[in-house]
This record gives sequence, C-alpha cells and structure tokens, in this order.
Amino acid sequence: KFSPDGKFVGQFGTEGSGPGQLNWPTGIAIDAAVTGLVYVSERGNHRISVFTSDGAFVRKFGSEGRSIDQFYNPYGLAFDKDGLLHTCSIFM
Repeated sequence: KFSPDGKFVGQFGTEGSGPGQLNWPTGIAIDAAVTGLVYVSERGNHRISVFTSDGAFVRKFGSEGRSIDQFYNPYGLAFDKDGLLHTCSIFM
C-alpha cells in the first residue's frame, strides 16, 4: 500500500495457499462504495481473497476449475455501478 505521494505505508498477505496467503496475485479492486473491502485475484490459487483495508483476512472464494463458481488463472478485478464484482479467467 502506498500514500498518494508514493510512500510505502504497508502490505498484507504472505506467500502461500492458506487463508490470508497469496499466490501470484494478478488484480486488486476495492469496494469503496459499500464495504471498503479489498479483493485480490490470485492466479496461483485460482481464487479471490478478501481483506479489510488494514489487511485482515476476511474470506476467500472460488477454486480451480471451469464451473460457473470456479476460476482458472483469474486476472484483474473491477466493481460495476451496482456493486457487482467482475473478473476474467484464462482457459487453456
């Protein structure tokens, strides 16, 4: 995390696959309009992890696969005007 003038002010998550750990993070989005939670897409864990703005782990969702509730290398995140979270998965 960086201040508006580029000063490092903190980080969260450690490398791994457990709760609160990250593996190859590829995107980040903040639900600033509703909860203030930070969503991180993880290519290595094929999931999305959710943190508070202070870096406390909240939850994770998704797993590796091609079903509607699964991801394969999710990249990028964005919230739309209705507060819905969008991401992309790469299929090979």
